[in-house]
Amino acid sequence: MGKKGLTLIELMVGILVIALIATIGMVAMKNARAKSRDAKRVYDIQQYAKAFVMYAQENDGKFPSSSGYLGCNGEIDNQIREYLPDLPVDPSDPKRQCNGDYYYYYVGQNDCSGIGNIVPTLHIRKMETNNPDYHQNPCVAGSEVGGAKNAEYLIVVGF
Repeated sequence: MGKKGLTLIELMVGILVIALIATIGMVAMKNARAKSRDAKRVYDIQQYAKAFVMYAQENDGKFPSSSGYLGCNGEIDNQIREYLPDLPVDPSDPKRQCNGDYYYYYVGQNDCSGIGNIVPTLHIRKMETNNPDYHQNPCVAGSEVGGAKNAEYLIVVGF
């Protein structure tokens, strides 16, 4: 009489293959989520930059001179809320606590030696991936305010 089932080894090999495929899928999903959060961070900071430019256009070309966290209901948020009513917040900080590694920050007077001016800047303190498109900081010798000098992504506003 022929056997009708699987041996224990065949069953174990099948389970191992399924577990391996599931692990590979979970790692790929984790990387995709991190890339998605970084892309949102860059998009958010660009929206903030547009809001600051609109603010300056209506205030004789002057940007806010103070500095602060963005999206955490601070003084800076109040100044630009008219231009960006739904203030974005870092996707890793949905409760707007602004006390972790991931946050947005505005420096009203950043000394960017690479540019030669004191300029307003926006930065993202930390990115999750090593994508070179998401790592730029033209002010590495700039201000220490809000971690701007060591920010992984920084843009100069209005230039």
